[in-house]
Amino acid sequence: MKYNLITSVCCILLCIGSYGQTIVSGEYFWDTDPGVGNATEFSVVDGANVDMTFTPSTSGLIEGPHLIGFRFVDENNVWGETAIKRVVVHQFTGAEYFWDEDPGAGNATPATLNSGNQLFNGEITISSAGVRPGNRLLGVRTKGIGDVWSPPLVKRMYVPTLYTEGEYFWDNDPGVGMANSFSLAPQSDTLNQNVEISTGSIPPGLHFLYTRVRGLNGSFGTTFKKRVYISRTIIGGEYFWDTDPGIGNGTPIEAITLGDSVQVCGGLSTIGFAPGDYMLYVRTKSDDGLWGHALGVPVTVTANQSVVGCDGDFDLSGTIGTSDLLLFLTAFGQTGICTLDISGDFQVNTVDLLIFLSVFGTTCQ
Repeated sequence: MKYNLITSVCCILLCIGSYGQTIVSGEYFWDTDPGVGNATEFSVVDGANVDMTFTPSTSGLIEGPHLIGFRFVDENNVWGETAIKRVVVHQFTGAEYFWDEDPGAGNATPATLNSGNQLFNGEITISSAGVRPGNRLLGVRTKGIGDVWSPPLVKRMYVPTLYTEGEYFWDNDPGVGMANSFSLAPQSDTLNQNVEISTGSIPPGLHFLYTRVRGLNGSFGTTFKKRVYISRTIIGGEYFWDTDPGIGNGTPIEAITLGDSVQVCGGLSTIGFAPGDYMLYVRTKSDDGLWGHALGVPVTVTANQSVVGCDGDFDLSGTIGTSDLLLFLTAFGQTGICTLDISGDFQVNTVDLLIFLSVFGTTCQ
């Protein structure tokens, strides 16, 4: 981190009035007056009053107490009285810092000054590596010629926690540092990132997912708990009429979309069924080999034996024509539109188009 260390031992505050005359310039000298007009000139903003801060050069001065004199000249080249101030010149040759406990002058962490050693007014770079996050005390001091150290300047600082990694586990804690690890883009205090979590061999159902993150200081934070439901992936199923023949003994159906819900294609034949009411049952099978409960719906079989439509007669008009082609083209390239899937591969594609063209212009028999 950057730390602003403002130490300006030789900035002079000037306040003076000229009783109506316009002040145009000023000059200063150290210790011995070289005579009016022969000192070091500095600029001022023209005006009847001077209220400014200026930084005189300390080049060539030995460290310690000195006298500085300054005076102003007005627009009529009339010099005012010389003002004398006593100042201490401190030339910086080094700096150091410490966290919380002062190890003593010269024993703290060295810091590089970012500007010249005669007058320092800038920044030094402070490392918080290994420092416990939270409210800390930062002490900084500078060194002058003769290895003379200044008293430490102590300031309360907040050290944030920088997170770069973490770990997660399901249901049972294997121990801190022993879970599944994940990486994070460096972020302090508050985390808002997406992390990829593997369900691996976790069985479907209700589970608890735990996560915790670790800061650069090596310590893990609080473990967070979240309830997660892992769904089964359905890969197929079967159906039967009225009486259950036993799991796996029904008429197979194939799922065309895999997930915790599925879509299937195909018609169910009622040939040989006497008119009346029946129960149709369907149950599904997941990728872990488990079967679901059979769900039943009532179905009424009528005595109507007429066949309506045929392959390619999508509008059920009895004739395969232009209207059927338009319906087919709107679904071309899609999956799961069972009524337009002539080949039965669960996709409306070129195979279906070739079959359709072979019967285009014919009448259903």
